[in-house]
Amino acid sequence: MELITIIIAIIAIIVINSMMKVNIKKIEEIALNKQLNNIAKKYPSNKEICKTILEKLDNKTTKIEEYNTSNATLYIAIQDKITIGNMYDSFTRIQTIAHECLHSIQDRKMLIFNFIFSNIYLLYFFIICILVIMMELSNTTTILLSNILLILSFVYYVVRIFLENDAMIKAEYLAKDYMEEYNSACQESSKKQRIISEEEMKKIAKGFREVNDGIIKETNCSIFIKIMIKVVIFNVLALIF
Repeated sequence: MELITIIIAIIAIIVINSMMKVNIKKIEEIALNKQLNNIAKKYPSNKEICKTILEKLDNKTTKIEEYNTSNATLYIAIQDKITIGNMYDSFTRIQTIAHECLHSIQDRKMLIFNFIFSNIYLLYFFIICILVIMMELSNTTTILLSNILLILSFVYYVVRIFLENDAMIKAEYLAKDYMEEYNSACQESSKKQRIISEEEMKKIAKGFREVNDGIIKETNCSIFIKIMIKVVIFNVLALIF
């Protein structure tokens, strides 16, 4: 039974990876495009962008912290806080910040559930791996533990992917809306031209779309593969021990 599960999981990994294969190098090249980055540098600081987008989303509670020593930008549901890393070298900083701001207004119960369940899921995986190594489990018990792992994996995947896809899809449009509104505000206040032209805006929008399409595929694929790898690891250990 373990061998069959391993084979099916490996086939699933190969199929999903081939269907949703993403050229990460190409995405990185787009994200670090100097021309697009120079355009995006005309916009305010990351913290100011985050504050404005949160106001746009009518979110007055989420805290903002910036760490220039880190590249990671994320929303921490338990603390209701967005931490912003050093992203000034990429025009995608605006879309990334919009993504985290969107996480902050998602259903809080689901966000907290995702945080707690993710930790329970990982803990369960480590415990059953230790059990199968340290104890001589019956075939029935092993199958039961494997089936529970699959069920927990399914729940984890559904919740996590819903939260990520919701934020990733909306972030592209929210970032463009912010840029357009900031352009208009600057134009009205100074009675001058927009800070970036229509042509530059189109280039940024195209860059957002290309990066976002790749990241959505990569995220969905990587989360699925990580889940299948856990299934493979447990069943391999069950075969060995």
